[in-house]
Amino acid sequence: MVTIAPRRMRIPGRKRFGGIFSGDTASFVFLFGFGFLFTAFFHVDGWRQAVYGSAHVDFPAVLGLLTLCCAVGWRGLLRRGFAWVEPAELTWLDFAPVDRGRVVTLRLLGAWTGVVAVTGYLAALMLAVGGAGLDQWRAGIAVVAATAVVAFVSARRTSLRFDAFGPLVLAVFGLAIAAFGLGPATVELAAAGVLIAALPLAFGGEPVSRAGRSTLLAGWDGRVLRSVAVTFLDPMMLLPPSAPIGLSVRRPTPLRLAVAGTLGRSRYAGAAVLVGFAVVVAHIALPTLPGAVLAGIGAYVALTPFGAGLGELWRNPGRRRWLGSPNRDLVVAHGVVLAGTGLLWAGVLAVVTLAGGTSFGAGAWLAVPLAVLSILRTVRRTAVDYANPGFVDTPVGPMPANLTRQLFRGPDLLVLGIVVLSAAV
Repeated sequence: MVTIAPRRMRIPGRKRFGGIFSGDTASFVFLFGFGFLFTAFFHVDGWRQAVYGSAHVDFPAVLGLLTLCCAVGWRGLLRRGFAWVEPAELTWLDFAPVDRGRVVTLRLLGAWTGVVAVTGYLAALMLAVGGAGLDQWRAGIAVVAATAVVAFVSARRTSLRFDAFGPLVLAVFGLAIAAFGLGPATVELAAAGVLIAALPLAFGGEPVSRAGRSTLLAGWDGRVLRSVAVTFLDPMMLLPPSAPIGLSVRRPTPLRLAVAGTLGRSRYAGAAVLVGFAVVVAHIALPTLPGAVLAGIGAYVALTPFGAGLGELWRNPGRRRWLGSPNRDLVVAHGVVLAGTGLLWAGVLAVVTLAGGTSFGAGAWLAVPLAVLSILRTVRRTAVDYANPGFVDTPVGPMPANLTRQLFRGPDLLVLGIVVLSAAV
């Protein structure tokens, strides 16, 4: 008797499709979220008045912003957060006639589908709110489809050194669309060029589905860390660690540690530049949104990874005792280095602003040092105290007021400062 080995084996107790059809909490969240997002299309007139006001809709700028959204989605997929298998399942698959690469491939398809769904939704919403014609719809669909193909073929293999340049090139293309007012026909031709560029990206490197056990377990560790951080409302657990560099810290000083920590997180420089492009294109496409809002939020998102060094020291009293420096010296040293990084990012933003043919007011530029101060306040959070969550009744149900206060330490300064800058300048 010949037994045919199954091509796929389902782990006992694992819910299908993330449990959205189980009738449990996941089903409620899915239905509520889908309904909330879908109802936006029934209020496009209100959205148009809020986003554009009485200004004329600049459709090249809208297409450029859509291109930037696709570039951000592509960049997020290149993190390859889908390359993980939990240890128990990995051991199970080692003794089962099933290829564990199939599990990773299915997760890749799931992550890619999520990115395409989000960018497609944003494209449909932006074009519907702007009242786009058939030509703009065709151009938007072409950009989303071309980016989806190139993102999939680049994410399906292991990381290469020039991976980060792909989204940056797409961001430059989005800036060119907004700055030069390129028409839908030109955008469609450029999207065809993106599809052609996907051909060489499909070759080179090993398929990520063949990742080794250590890589899959490292991905699982990162997923557990993210899950715990969200569950316990402690986003500081997500601060990225520093990569090894050639700078010696045998004689550690606050300034040397700050420089080493910033250089060790230089892998986030490409993402920071991408955020700068997004800020400028959004400023062109959304005339009613104050520049201080865009620059402040953009600087906070772009520079937060570079302040993680101080966050690691602040949450670990043993390391601070080993260093033997006062807390004030640590804050000043990391603040100086972070301010220098913020100055470099502001320089990139200025260059992109000039290339885009637009300008920011004084409030937008003042929002950059405000973001630096907010990041310093954010990373200097103490460990979350769960002893007294302080539940209070709200229209949406009980909320842990004390935990919420700890969660928004740092962003509160940013929001308050942006409100003041937007009203005063």
